[in-house]
Amino acid sequence: MKQLRKTANIAIALLTAVAFSSAAQAQMPERLTLLSGAPGGSWYSYSAGIAQMFTEAGVPTTPEQGGANSNMMNIAAGNAEFGFAQTNGSYRALRGTPPFNAPVSGVTALTVLFPQLAHTVVTVESGVESYVDLKGKNMASQSQAAGSTQIFDDTLRAYGLNGESDLNIVVRGGPGVGATAVRDRQAIGFVATTNPPTAAVSEVAASMPIRLLPINDEAYAKLQEMNPGFGRGVIPAGSYPGVDYDVPTISDDTILIAPASLSDDAAYWIVKTMAENAEKIAALGPALAKFSPEIMPKVMVLDLHPGARRYYEEAGLLEK
Repeated sequence: MKQLRKTANIAIALLTAVAFSSAAQAQMPERLTLLSGAPGGSWYSYSAGIAQMFTEAGVPTTPEQGGANSNMMNIAAGNAEFGFAQTNGSYRALRGTPPFNAPVSGVTALTVLFPQLAHTVVTVESGVESYVDLKGKNMASQSQAAGSTQIFDDTLRAYGLNGESDLNIVVRGGPGVGATAVRDRQAIGFVATTNPPTAAVSEVAASMPIRLLPINDEAYAKLQEMNPGFGRGVIPAGSYPGVDYDVPTISDDTILIAPASLSDDAAYWIVKTMAENAEKIAALGPALAKFSPEIMPKVMVLDLHPGARRYYEEAGLLEK
């Protein structure tokens, strides 16, 4: 009888182990789509490495081109499992302020990735030294789907201009498009919200003298009033050829967002996998160098996805 009981207990233990194994497997989504940014920017390049990390962890993941604002809309519509976004854009989306026509709902946060810095690049030969000098000038900006466009527009308004409408925007596209327009003398400058050094800015700086426009404290205070998602940042001296001075600017956290409809198990698996592979993610590039499990739950503006919150609480990264 004792032997039968022992055998039964072993069988129950084996069945329990199989059940737990199946449950763990069920937490893994079948596949993932990751919305990134425009070619030439840091989001676009980092998305490939992050997607590869998820694929190696067992879930095929496809990175797709996107933009901060369009990603918010596509994630809200459930068109992808997760995507890159910005805290300032999240603030606009929740309130339905331009470029959003109405409040956006159904979007949650998974993790902080890294802060980005606003770059406004102009040629030295243009004579432009401040945002107020840009009035009437030929500039390259980004698409309306990109967060950089709204950041630039807000900054112009903080300096008393009527946003991009006071400029002559000759072309719209990612940082690579803007850099080409400057090199071809179609525009005197372009904008990018990215991490220094970024390739598009470095390439222009290698071919002609450039200047990065600083954002002073007064303008920053106005920007903070417009949107508390903005932070203070500095582009360090020496980040680009010929720019041997610190450039005060604004920072904006890059985060990963997900639809509220994403299953708790999928969200849990995504952030758990990222936390367990933090060193691999940090090695993808300079912007991600300080990525760690400790910073992951520190998202502003948006609520964390319940599945992500569950992992952070279990891992001791967030108080219950």
